Amino acid sequence: MLALCTRIAPPRTPLPEAAEALAAWGLELGAVALHRPPRRVEIPGLKRGKQRILAVFADAEMFGLGEPGDVGCSLLVVDGGEAGPDREASLEDLCRRLHALRSFRVALRTPAGPEEHPSPAEVSLVAEALPGIGYWHDAARGGDDYLHAAAPLLFGASFAAAGTADLKVLRDALPGGAPVVVDGAPGLEREVVVDAVMRARGIFCA
Repeated sequence: MLALCTRIAPPRTPLPEAAEALAAWGLELGAVALHRPPRRVEIPGLKRGKQRILAVFADAEMFGLGEPGDVGCSLLVVDGGEAGPDREASLEDLCRRLHALRSFRVALRTPAGPEEHPSPAEVSLVAEALPGIGYWHDAARGGDDYLHAAAPLLFGASFAAAGTADLKVLRDALPGGAPVVVDGAPGLEREVVVDAVMRARGIFCA
C-alpha cells in the first residue's frame, strides 16, 4: 500500500491537520505515515480522521520516551541512533531499548550514516537477539547493500519524492503488500509529490 508521510506538510503542522491536508490533495491513497509519534492531544484527531495510519516513525532520541498512542497502528519504525566508541556495547544498549517496545511491531530504519546503527550486518544481529524485529528500508539513506543483507526482514520502505531511487529494485525486494511511503522535505511542492506518487503507482501497483 502506498502512503504519504506527514513530514511533507508545512513545518509545525499538528499531525491531524497534516493528515487532512495530504488527503485533500486528492491522490486517494487513503493512508499516511506519521513522521513522529503523536502527542497525547493529537491522538483524538488522528482517530477521527479518515486516513489509515500505516506506520509511525520515531528518531533515536524519541522512541524510548513514550508510546505512539492508540491511533490504530502497531508498526513503529525507529532509528538506531549514533553508535558509541564501543559499537558492540552500544548495539546491546539499542537492543535493550528495542525490547521495551515489544508491544509494537518494530522495524529498524536505514541509518543516516555509517556512524549510526544499524550497519547491514547489525540488522540481522538485532533480529537474532530480538525475534520479530524487522527492517525498514529508507532509499534516501541506503543502497542495495542494505536491501540484500536485510531482505528476509523487510517490513516496508520509504523513498524521497524528489529523489532518484530505483523503485523497480525496491519493488522486487519488498514482500507483497508491504507498505511504501512517499517522504519529502516539509512544505514540498504538491506537483513533486504527485509526480512521485504517479511513478510509484506505475511500479508498485502494476
